Amino acid sequence: MENHWSNLQSSGRDKQRKKGFTAGQGGSSGGEDGDRKPKFMDRFASIRIPGSKKERPHLPHVKHSSSSEWSSSSAEFEELSSKITSEQEILGLFEKMMEDMNLNDDKKAPLREKDLSTKREMVIQYIVTASKTGSVCSSHQISPQEFLGELKSGVTDERLMACLDSLRVSLTSNPVSWVQSFGHEGLGLLLDILEKLLHKKHQDKPDKKSQHKVIQCLKAFMNNKYGLERILSEEKCLSLLARAIDPTQPAMMTDVVKLLSAICIVGEENTLEKVLEAVTTAGEHRATERFSPIVEGLRDRSVQLQVACMQLINALVTSPDELDFRLHIRNEFIRSGLREILPVS
Repeated sequence: MENHWSNLQSSGRDKQRKKGFTAGQGGSSGGEDGDRKPKFMDRFASIRIPGSKKERPHLPHVKHSSSSEWSSSSAEFEELSSKITSEQEILGLFEKMMEDMNLNDDKKAPLREKDLSTKREMVIQYIVTASKTGSVCSSHQISPQEFLGELKSGVTDERLMACLDSLRVSLTSNPVSWVQSFGHEGLGLLLDILEKLLHKKHQDKPDKKSQHKVIQCLKAFMNNKYGLERILSEEKCLSLLARAIDPTQPAMMTDVVKLLSAICIVGEENTLEKVLEAVTTAGEHRATERFSPIVEGLRDRSVQLQVACMQLINALVTSPDELDFRLHIRNEFIRSGLREILPVS
């Protein structure tokens, strides 16, 4: 899977990349095979999403020879080849395949130039391979629904940390279709857990670790276009991230400020205003200057945290279109102690 996150960090304020990030999803299938089209679209959308009982065989009792595996795959390939024939359906599935692989626009461009026959073969092979991989791994993979059930159960402490750590791995390693299945409900549950942890007056070590695990899950969740759009659509997400800027937890704060700087860069026109509002509210909650925790992060020994804080400062200072507003934010950072840390001209 392509590293979408690294593309965010290196995108700067490039307006074209902003537009590319908010582009619509791939084309939908259609055409003359309308009666059977939903069957294949549903099948494609569910590939590599284990979870149903019939998809989770007991592997110790299942023995496959290499020849039988090849025969099964070949038969499935031939079956799909005879059914996926219309150009519109092939192109629609091809776009979905690239989305599921989390490819950026630069990677999609040369693939779109391939002829229809090659695209058709790539789509069918992807469906066969991904379905086979999902069935083989289903005995030890956890489905989105199982994670949702665990998070709803109100688990705490060590069990919560284990659940969140496993969820982070699943959000990172599975295709976009898996993230979509976790989707709206899962993001809401993560934010509810983070809010509950942040509201605790006396946080013990497991609470702080769980906070960081939630942040890592959010980072993995938004590592694709769908996840980023979902994050930006949640009103309380930015406010919770701003409240999680905690210099006493350098590792967690590093991930938080990285998230916020990426959101500032690739978000819509009003995203910066929302981030500043969230940071302001968090400052009022702490009864401190709103940029003080960010500046304080520059004093930490962690080079990663220092770099992340500078990324956020640059994103906040350079994102506004109006020069006066940029100067206002810059001067506010200076008043918060930036001059004592860095030589500011």
